[in-house]
Amino acid sequence: MAKQVTAGWLTMQQAAVYLGVSIRALKYAVALKKRNKANQSLILKSFGNRTLICKQSLDDIQKIFIHAPKH
Repeated sequence: MAKQVTAGWLTMQQAAVYLGVSIRALKYAVALKKRNKANQSLILKSFGNRTLICKQSLDDIQKIFIHAPKH
């Protein structure tokens, strides 16, 4: 079970619970952000293999993409 959301930065597991999506879907969304393909408004911090997501950016985003947009 994920620790309760209290700070401005969330782990992947906390962010998935906060959004009500699976961890796998959130990992796809973060991977797209890191490759600059989608989800540009997400704010990420990386510490080694740990990625934190800014809670404010999750509140502000309208839609999170888990598949790369087709041109």
